[in-house]
Amino acid sequence: MALRFVPPAPQVLSSYQESLTDFLGPHDPEAELFHLPVEMLGLTELARDGTLRDVVNSGCRFVAAWPSGRVTSCEVTDPTLYTKGVFRNFVEGDAAVQVFEAINRARSLDSVQTMDFELRYLTISGIQFEGLRLVCLGSGSDLILSVVSASAELDTGVVEAESFLALARRAAAVRLALPVSPLSN
Repeated sequence: MALRFVPPAPQVLSSYQESLTDFLGPHDPEAELFHLPVEMLGLTELARDGTLRDVVNSGCRFVAAWPSGRVTSCEVTDPTLYTKGVFRNFVEGDAAVQVFEAINRARSLDSVQTMDFELRYLTISGIQFEGLRLVCLGSGSDLILSVVSASAELDTGVVEAESFLALARRAAAVRLALPVSPLSN
């Protein structure tokens, strides 16, 4: 069994490669390259009993380990009929390393050794959460592996998706109950 990575569409990979060359100039090839579709779940949808069926695809993230030992992350938007994917951001250092280490943790999970999972990147900006979503390709449950969380309650390591959503819904309800600042427009 295995952790499967969604192959990038050719125009998305091309956008990544062009952006990387623009950003880094000529460079050696990556030692490892991972493509992760990025899914977003809105705060309001989550608080209203949203599920992972409510996620919206917002692009993808390329996480690369380089022969020098550095790790980078580059986000690209989804392409449309009229344009290629567009470079969104490039990160090097601790934030990229956290994602790379989470991918390696996901690869070594016992459940990944017994079932097939597809790897995706999940963001819930309203509660400041980013994590890996391991989509079960069999009869098991999806798993969520926290990468970055502003809430200690959501920084749980690996948890089944339904248990994660129960915790995340509580965090979303608390966030939505906060008074709105007139400066937030």
